[in-house]
Formats: sequence, structure tokens, C-alpha cells
Amino acid sequence: MGRLTLITGGARSGKSSYAEQQISRWCEDIAYIATARALDAEMEDRVARHRLQRPGTWQTFEEPLHPSSIVQAYHQQYDGFLLDCLTVLTTNIILEDPAIDWEQPTVVSMAKIEQRVLAEIDALLASHASYAGRLFAVTNEVGLGIVPATPLSRFFRDCSGRVNQRMAAAADEVVMVVSGIPVKIKGDGIGV
Repeated sequence: MGRLTLITGGARSGKSSYAEQQISRWCEDIAYIATARALDAEMEDRVARHRLQRPGTWQTFEEPLHPSSIVQAYHQQYDGFLLDCLTVLTTNIILEDPAIDWEQPTVVSMAKIEQRVLAEIDALLASHASYAGRLFAVTNEVGLGIVPATPLSRFFRDCSGRVNQRMAAAADEVVMVVSGIPVKIKGDGIGV
């Protein structure tokens, strides 16, 4: 079985850069799984900046909904996968159904969406279970601020928190990056 590292932190905390440094330290054949969709100029710019940070030797897979399928299909070709990020993956799955009325969502519809999100997390963990290499997963810590004002933002925060809890429970190590400084919150000291 391989090693799973969850890297969390706030926006612009340095978590992606830290994840890139760590996977480069431990792995040679690296696949980067990007979950972001470049749907507007701002996201196009963010994606372009992230691409420039990564070495050209890394294989990039753009998979906004099912990153588990990449790990499952290519696990024998790479000794390291970097998934960036779980928070965007969660957003993509939440917003996949345009018929949801996010002004007044039903409890049933939110439960079904959360089941889909957590099913992908479970699939990711299952694909990792048969993988001998390292998986680094980046996620945002979104629960340290105020309670959001809208149903969609509250649901996103809660669902992201459950994703992070599930990933952290399964992870060999969890690192929180605060202002560019990695702080280990789970693990045996290997890998940081």
C-alpha cells in the first residue's frame, strides 16, 4: 500500500507549492491531477500560473469530477500523484446539477449531492488502497471563518469539512500550511 498525504490550509497559504516540493522530493514519475475548470478569464489565469509552477516532465490530467479514475487507470505508470484540489472537486460535484435551486435547496437534494461527493472521495481512497506509490492531495481549510450567509455557501463549507475529515482519517500524514509554513498535524515525521 502506498502513502497518502493530505495538505490543507487557507487560500494562498502556500499549500500547492508545498505539495509540489514534497512530491518532487519523494517521487520521480509524477502525475498531476487538476480539478479546476477554466470557465472565465480569472480561472484561466490561475490555471496558467499553476502550470508554470510545475515541471514540464510531469504528466497533467484534467479531471474535474472523477480523479479516482486517473489513479485507478494510471497507478502502474507513476510513483506519485498530486491531486490539486479536493475543494474544487467538491465545488464541481455540488454545481454539476443546474436544476438545484440554491436559494431554497431541499434537505433531500443536498443529501444526494453530498453522497455523490463522498462517493468520489471513497473511490479515490479505494483506488489509492491498491496503489504502491504516493498520493498527495491538496485541500482548503474552509471552516475557520464566519458562518456563511447563503444556503449554497453553508452547504459547501459543511461538505468540504466532511471531505477533509474523511481524507484526514485515511491519510498517513496531514500537513497544514499557514502563511507558507508547513505544520504537521498527523503523521510519523516521514515526508516533511
